[in-house]
Amino acid sequence: MTTPEESRTRRPTALEIATQWSRLPPEHLRVALEHLELELRREHARESARERHQASLERERTASASALEAARMREEHVTERARIAAQDRRDQRAHQLYVGGLAAGFVLAAGMLAGSVIVGLDGRQWLAGLLAGPGLIALPGVFVLRRSDRPTARPRPRPLPPPTFPERLPDDRAA
Repeated sequence: MTTPEESRTRRPTALEIATQWSRLPPEHLRVALEHLELELRREHARESARERHQASLERERTASASALEAARMREEHVTERARIAAQDRRDQRAHQLYVGGLAAGFVLAAGMLAGSVIVGLDGRQWLAGLLAGPGLIALPGVFVLRRSDRPTARPRPRPLPPPTFPERLPDDRAA
């Protein structure tokens, strides 16, 4: 059974109420059952209200979670579209740069070839040879391919390592 302190701190159950009333004479039993039925209805109403409240909280929680997920998805979509747009702009600039290099290489090669023909017809064959020689192949290659071959390119000098200082100089003597 429950102690008097426990019975004050918690509500008695319907079974405990029925047990207490069953000790009384039978004419009181009808009154006890009516009170028991009222108590059970109140408990049922409280429990139903609590369950409805919990269900509504869960629906709100689910709705807010789905709203947050939808917002996150929209943000990711916008970010992805911005990234794709930026990549498209970079690709377009790179394409324009390559087309410009191709055009510049063609103009340079055609100009050097035309210049070598004109200078060669003037009687300066050595200058025509310089214009139509290796420069006619190398310079447009630099413009079109955007690189020069490694054997002909000058290597970059390696940077010197930073200086290190010894803790003691050679002329320092231990005391």
